[in-house]
Amino acid sequence: MSAASGVLVIGHGTADPVGAGECRQIAAAVAGLLPDAAVELGFLEVIAPSIEQAVARLAARGCRQVVAAPLLLFAAGHATRDVPEAVAAAAAAHGIEIRQAAAFGTVAEIVEASRVRRRQALAGRGEIPPGETVLVMVGRGSSDPTALAQLREFAAATLDGDAAFAPVRVEYGFVAAARPSLDDALAAAADLRRGAVRRIVVQPHLLFRGHVEDQVADAVAAAQVRRPDLDWIQVARLGADPLVAGGLVRRVTEIAAAESLSRHG
Repeated sequence: MSAASGVLVIGHGTADPVGAGECRQIAAAVAGLLPDAAVELGFLEVIAPSIEQAVARLAARGCRQVVAAPLLLFAAGHATRDVPEAVAAAAAAHGIEIRQAAAFGTVAEIVEASRVRRRQALAGRGEIPPGETVLVMVGRGSSDPTALAQLREFAAATLDGDAAFAPVRVEYGFVAAARPSLDDALAAAADLRRGAVRRIVVQPHLLFRGHVEDQVADAVAAAQVRRPDLDWIQVARLGADPLVAGGLVRRVTEIAAAESLSRHG
């Protein structure tokens, strides 16, 4: 990317100071990976700097073309409506051309980060046959009708080729908005009518620390009270992992590569 190019890293925004700090760490890591580009962080809501303020900083640094890179796991409401609207308004206000990169989806780095977190959670917990292990993949939740399909696709990508972890089945649940609910997924995972099970691995697909992770932990704790005979394991969020920064850079460079192809094609 040229010196006149900029990258707008977009975080959702959270009042949780740890989550906000993790987001800032990712933006700093992206700046380190793209030394020839100006990088600024803006938040969609809750905390500053806003998207408009971050774009203003990029304009002040001489950027005329910017790639907006949202820290969003899936293509849902924020990625398809809220972020584009905020970006378009900021671009018009400052006379900058801004193109938006895709949400993470099944980008390789995020898939690998999810596998790593699962391996870390299982380390030292003792061997239990795959035929007695159930994976519960948990999403934040969205009114987007494709939410379940996107979560299924991501879970399948993390399991593909992972011979060390092959659960007998996978259940899916959401903390809010979408169905099945998290409680329904946990109940289905522990349902003996669907086969013998000794371990349930609950993996919330979340980027940063926040209240959603706490909601998952509370639900798992309640399920453990109901079924203390099972080995319940909750996998950690992705957090400020270098793989997350790498995935964001991949999305940015995809936009830059497409622009180059368009100019020379």
